[in-house]
Amino acid sequence: MSLLQKIAINCQRATYLHEKNREGKLDAMERLGLWIHLLYCKFCKAFFKQIDVIETSSKKLSDNPAPSSGLSDSKKTALQKAFDEQLKK
Repeated sequence: MSLLQKIAINCQRATYLHEKNREGKLDAMERLGLWIHLLYCKFCKAFFKQIDVIETSSKKLSDNPAPSSGLSDSKKTALQKAFDEQLKK
């Protein structure tokens, strides 16, 4: 692969390199190519930010699961009766 091919990458290659970078496995030329691509490709830049936000959010959720807010059996029964009554009307 020539120097120009390593630097001038398409969006598909940028996505691959972004994932490789998150694993810490990029060499200097790949890092340069990804950096240059992100300078001019607003779509990849936005996409990678979204990926990072989703990953950060999912880590927070898995670390701090929401407390259970289940209904008691009596409340479930009362709600079911109310729904049934409304459906009969």
